[in-house]
Amino acid sequence: MSLDGRKEINDKLRVTPNGKGCYDTIVPKYQKLVKERGTKNYYVRGTFTRENFDFTADLMHLYELGFHELSIEPVVSDSNLSFALTEKDIEKAKAEYETLALKILSLKKAGESINFFHFMIDLDQGPCAIKRLRGCSCGNEYVAVTPNGDIYPCHQFVGMDDFKMGSLHDGSLNSEMKQFFSTANIFNKKECGRCWARFYCSGGCNANSHQYAGDMFSPHVLSCELEKKRIECAVMIKADLAN
Repeated sequence: MSLDGRKEINDKLRVTPNGKGCYDTIVPKYQKLVKERGTKNYYVRGTFTRENFDFTADLMHLYELGFHELSIEPVVSDSNLSFALTEKDIEKAKAEYETLALKILSLKKAGESINFFHFMIDLDQGPCAIKRLRGCSCGNEYVAVTPNGDIYPCHQFVGMDDFKMGSLHDGSLNSEMKQFFSTANIFNKKECGRCWARFYCSGGCNANSHQYAGDMFSPHVLSCELEKKRIECAVMIKADLAN
């Protein structure tokens, strides 16, 4: 469920066709859905931008609304847009992740139920070997299908003719492209192969790398740096709670 946090933050970018913010419409519906799901899994997922580097406040707002399974992602967009994050913003975002980590640690120590997706880490076993080597499964383990039946590696590749894999209408699927995406693992990504976080990041998002770093086998620096920071925070929380 998509919700960016505080009403004023959410309604800046998440608007309905009539131009009004959607917060007042969707929050009661989300609360009803979570209540009816009982113990079944869910996530309320937000996006932070240059407009809200204090995104800890947005996560805590979601928590106060009764949502305990949370995630917030850095926006990835054209750097010319006013709300876009750039490499100049990395240190601000890292500092806020530390603030968020300490807040979540405090809540957990107090016995509160809260999970932040990016701070969940399994240091004992973790994902299977394939997932560790190739975290992004687009074009290989899953695809995106458009309303007109076109098949792409994932939703972020939709509209890129070079990445159209086939069509539902004629039953076509480009097996060579599927094989190409299967090679997008950490050992074929030069920077990833020597990174300390490689077996937890697993190479990042192929679409982001293609669009913003120039090719799938080069890391998108912004995403890369923030992922490493999230892993650091996750390890810190895990270690502190183990004491």
